[in-house]
Amino acid sequence: MDWSILLSPPVAFMACLLICAGIYGFGRLVEEKGKPVDGKYEPYACGENFPAEKLHYGYRKFYIAAIFFTIMHVAVLTIATVPGGASAYRALVYLVAMAASISFVFIDFD
Repeated sequence: MDWSILLSPPVAFMACLLICAGIYGFGRLVEEKGKPVDGKYEPYACGENFPAEKLHYGYRKFYIAAIFFTIMHVAVLTIATVPGGASAYRALVYLVAMAASISFVFIDFD
């Protein structure tokens, strides 16, 4: 019998998935069942009650900078690998498309 089929990615993935599900199920069987306690899900920090409020983190500027640098790196890599000759004018069209995509990054959608 050919046992190399067990090393194929789909079979190996399913085997790992079944092993993990078995370990998870065994853990659920042997866990200690807790009793509900008042205030268990209340926010608590540094020995004081923490007022529950929704916090907004400002990652928008980070994502804009990350997308900007990604677009610039792809554009530079593409332009640097354009072959010379009569078809090199396509690089200018590509640069115009990159400039348009970068200008859309700085539009305020809020």
